[in-house]
Amino acid sequence: MDKTTIRVGGVPEHFNLPWHLAIENGDFEKEGLEIIWTDFYGGTGAMTKALREKETDVAVVLTEGIVAAIIKGDPAKIIGQYVRSSLVWGIHTAAQSKFQDASELKGQRYAISRFGSGSHIMTFVDAINRGWNPAEQQFVKVGNLDGARKAMVAGEADALLWEKFTTKPYVDSGELRRIGISITPWPCFVMAVNEDFLKEKREAIQKMLLVIYKCCRQFMEMPDAIEMVAERYGLQKEDAEEWFKQTKWSTNTLMSKAVLNNVVDTLLDVKVIEEKKKPKHLCDKDIVKFEKRIYNFRDQSEISTFFDKEVYACLEKLQVHSPARWGILTPQHMLEHLMSYLFLSTGEQVMEKVIKDKDKQAEAKSIILNDKLLPKRVRIPGMEPKQLMPLKFADIEQSKNMLKDVLIYTLNHLEQHPEQVIAHPFGGEMSVNEWRIFHYKHFVHHFRQFDLL
Repeated sequence: MDKTTIRVGGVPEHFNLPWHLAIENGDFEKEGLEIIWTDFYGGTGAMTKALREKETDVAVVLTEGIVAAIIKGDPAKIIGQYVRSSLVWGIHTAAQSKFQDASELKGQRYAISRFGSGSHIMTFVDAINRGWNPAEQQFVKVGNLDGARKAMVAGEADALLWEKFTTKPYVDSGELRRIGISITPWPCFVMAVNEDFLKEKREAIQKMLLVIYKCCRQFMEMPDAIEMVAERYGLQKEDAEEWFKQTKWSTNTLMSKAVLNNVVDTLLDVKVIEEKKKPKHLCDKDIVKFEKRIYNFRDQSEISTFFDKEVYACLEKLQVHSPARWGILTPQHMLEHLMSYLFLSTGEQVMEKVIKDKDKQAEAKSIILNDKLLPKRVRIPGMEPKQLMPLKFADIEQSKNMLKDVLIYTLNHLEQHPEQVIAHPFGGEMSVNEWRIFHYKHFVHHFRQFDLL
């Protein structure tokens, strides 16, 4: 049987061990595929360049890097998620550096593998998250991790963002010092293919995906995976165990539109791209299947990401005449309704109890805090059926601005009063974490009501 050769590139890091195991075990060969693997020490920027110039056919690449490259015109398409957990970036300095904390790095010189790389993009993202102007950051192009290490030790660069566990041996040796972390607010690795190659070898690409997804599934269940990672990549066993526990691989071509939209919005915010593209233009429509969004309402990191970023994008979409999919609330009434529950959780507003029986409160509380969406129609305390309450603000823009202020105030209040317990009109007494879950679920409920999510 004739074999189809596919040139695949990825970073020389532990994430790609499933590929190497599949190659070593002959899993691709059994399907008539010859996979030629290349390690790209220059990271995402080097891989997007190789895809563009047809020096490689497929790249296992950082999500944000390939999304930026495609929007800028690169002839590539995403064909599936590879790693569905976030990437933890270590923020490093040289051991002798004067900087002791990542908060001191505003406007400093960052080592990046190349412009458009993950180390470049995440420097912008981290700056935005810290409230800095990302344009103030300076960059030193170093090619790869070895180049970054040399630049740091020589005093030619002040800081470096790189995957935390890849740099851990250099932190352990005392060459580098980790002074902070930054977490990618989306799944970290996808697979992308050159468009011309995909047109010519679509069937082979689909076979390749079946093999690697099967191998990822097996790798996550391997009893000796941690020992293998530690041995092959020079990690301490406890570091390999921590990394393995927090890393999840994809096992199918399902992707989330919401995730890709978040990536695009962030890249636009930090001025890495100048225009938006919809997920359907980033992915191959016949291979990638878009899943309905699945909410993990109790996931604290997901809650933080939603309130730090996504809520503001939703508010931008909301207009005074945005139609509701259910209920009688107008857009402005919805905003002021959300506001009232935020104040309720701080103890600065009181609502009548809708449910007074303790057992029924417990039942309602379990519904409020589970991972299912809230029912579409629920009685609002203090509001007569089919009758709207008077508006408090002059127009929707005032309500939007006030909601933003109240949201920030409430989240800070909850963080500063971790022992606080406040009654909910349906679920009875709720802790700070329970209120955070409720607010996330409540915002999602009403944003879906107006097709904002």
